[in-house]
Amino acid sequence: MSTDGWTEAVRHQLGLGRLLPMGEAPDGAWLTEAAARTVLRRSADEVPGVRLGPLRISPVDGAPTEEPAVPPPPSALWPGPLRIGAEFTATRLEPFPALADRLRAALAEAAAGR
Repeated sequence: MSTDGWTEAVRHQLGLGRLLPMGEAPDGAWLTEAAARTVLRRSADEVPGVRLGPLRISPVDGAPTEEPAVPPPPSALWPGPLRIGAEFTATRLEPFPALADRLRAALAEAAAGR
């Protein structure tokens, strides 16, 4: 097994997930998917009337990626825009679109602030 393969296997066993680009390409920084999910879930917990379900983080299809300033670690996504997909359960008797808007805003703010 190559060093990259070994590193990826350890990351998988630890449950860290993929490495997501953090900032712009010149920053040369990555964040584990597990850390990103933790921040996003904490943000969603602050939205009254919402219980967050499955959460997906993926590159935006067709969006340009940039070559990072430093070589990316094994299994890292290249810098570029990411999409957050989330399912949730409404726990309050409020209009569903209003709850979805509040959750969307909380997730976007958490993603932009980290």
